[in-house]
Amino acid sequence: LGITCVLVPSETKGVVLGRRHNPLGVPFYNCPTQGNDVVVSVDQIVGGATGAGQGWRMLMECLAAGRAISLPAQSAGGMKFITRVVSAYGAIRKQFNVEIGKFEGIEEPMARIVGETYAIEAMRIFTAGAVDSGIKPAVVSAIAKYNSTEASRRCINDGMDILGGAGISRGPRNTLAHGYMASPIGVTVEGANILTRCLIIFGQGAIRCHPFAYDEVKALQANDLAAFDKAFWGHIGFVIRNKIRATVMTLTRGYVASTPGGKFWRDYQKLAWSSASFSFLADAAMGSFGGGLKMREKITGRYADVLSWMYIATATLRRWEAEKDIHPEHADVVRWVLDHCHDQIQKGFDGIFANFEVPVVGTLFKYVVGTWSRFNILGRGPSDKLGHELCKRIMKAGSFRDSLTEGIYIPVDRNDALGRYEHTLKLTQEAGRVYKQIRSAVKQKLLPKGRAWALLDEAVNQGIIAKEDAELVRMAEAARNDAIQVDDFATDDLETNILGVDDGREVVAGNPA
Repeated sequence: LGITCVLVPSETKGVVLGRRHNPLGVPFYNCPTQGNDVVVSVDQIVGGATGAGQGWRMLMECLAAGRAISLPAQSAGGMKFITRVVSAYGAIRKQFNVEIGKFEGIEEPMARIVGETYAIEAMRIFTAGAVDSGIKPAVVSAIAKYNSTEASRRCINDGMDILGGAGISRGPRNTLAHGYMASPIGVTVEGANILTRCLIIFGQGAIRCHPFAYDEVKALQANDLAAFDKAFWGHIGFVIRNKIRATVMTLTRGYVASTPGGKFWRDYQKLAWSSASFSFLADAAMGSFGGGLKMREKITGRYADVLSWMYIATATLRRWEAEKDIHPEHADVVRWVLDHCHDQIQKGFDGIFANFEVPVVGTLFKYVVGTWSRFNILGRGPSDKLGHELCKRIMKAGSFRDSLTEGIYIPVDRNDALGRYEHTLKLTQEAGRVYKQIRSAVKQKLLPKGRAWALLDEAVNQGIIAKEDAELVRMAEAARNDAIQVDDFATDDLETNILGVDDGREVVAGNPA
């Protein structure tokens, strides 16, 4: 009858368990399940006897719901943790007597971490809401899975770059190394994101989500000419309307589109413009490539990129509308995300126009439509000034930082790596006013030039700062020095260390020696 899903208790006779996979040394409960002459009742079929042969549909629906929940949640949680770590470290670690988070080279990846963390959390909430409503969104869940795991991978890479030696030196003080090692696991689910991007998001969705294409296929299969004619001519009218709408939107840069108003009204118009162009181009691809479209994975991947970033922008706007009265301080993050989305949509369109290899149409797209698209762009990406503002705010303990990382466990134990960062960040922030007083005194030549911590006694003697202030700075500097240290081990402890456990003991095939 086909694939059948059956619930089999693990203690059933013949079921063989006990072996485990080892995905990159990360604790991830994953194992092969085997059976020898396992006998099950028909009542154990999911859905009873009528569910026999329906297993593939059940698996796809279960997958559609599951990938909308687990992997986006895992990615969002990890990205919030990285945001918390990197923002604290950027404010604690100094180079040339300046916090590294103030260097423009560090601001760029840190701003990406902040912006993408907000965007992925917005997408997670939006997608989970669909599942909670009883929908099984196959295409949308694929968008969520692909983009959340890819964003998580970009985020951990940026975090490792910012932490530098503190990121690669393993041990109890390390916060990101295990996450860095684990990042390919979520990406690999469902045959890696290559499959998700190139075959599922647009390749599967182009037919299933089209208002007429699926009806045409069903009518052909049923040899129903009347139904096919209805769907076909409806499809033709749909293409013509989309072409007119896309042309008008492009020529007016979307300004004719209606919006709900608000702070980001212009972004609603740009999304309407993107959507109109995408809809027409989707029909152009299906009409030009026909059944061969599924083999043009580079093109379908670019269509998937455009659709994904439109969805992320929509989810971001939805989150803003839901939270703007609670978190008005998120406006700059939303601005960064939307600018980034428009830029990525533009790049997706440019890739489609440059590689649409179909006679006549491809030439028109490449040299006429593509040139116009690059001239009449949707956006140029977030500005450096906006990224600077995000970094300046995320490196301060307070409501902005807390609200963007809400929902993750934040330890208070100073012996925990993140807890140590959190404690140090608060101390250095409190000591900030004392540093300013000393720097001001140096400028006024009341104190000689030098590091603030080296001028404390003289500043106290001259009445520039109080003794309590001097003690606060000493505590902050001691905490800062402790926080930036990395773990080291005796050579003998590491000679036979295969997996590199935190305390330096040898581990062979998962068994401590």
